Amino acid sequence: MKFKKWNVDQKPSLEECPKHYCFCWAPPGGTADLSGKVYDSFSDAVTSQNRVTFLHGGCTAPFGPCRRETKSVLDSDCYEPHNWGLKKHDLPELFFCNPENLENEDKDEYKKMAAIIWRENA
Repeated sequence: MKFKKWNVDQKPSLEECPKHYCFCWAPPGGTADLSGKVYDSFSDAVTSQNRVTFLHGGCTAPFGPCRRETKSVLDSDCYEPHNWGLKKHDLPELFFCNPENLENEDKDEYKKMAAIIWRENA
């Protein structure tokens, strides 16, 4: 799995999908159920026949298309931090988050992070 190299000192664009750093991203060959069905258990969900295979990887946002992929202001920003990838590459948990989409507590954490790593570009 090839990850794009991000410079922690540069604020990422909210227009670009961070792919592997988003929980909604399926790696090449990954599968996801986009049917919207609610399952009784995790086991039922992951063994469902409703799963779609993403041959080249892709967005599996459960609430519709993500703005970062479609570039349409009509779609929502569905980014969700994937902590495994972020930690693996020493990126802060809120690095790719849109501060407007965060809960108040996380907004405060985002402001602290931004002031430290992006200083005047925060």
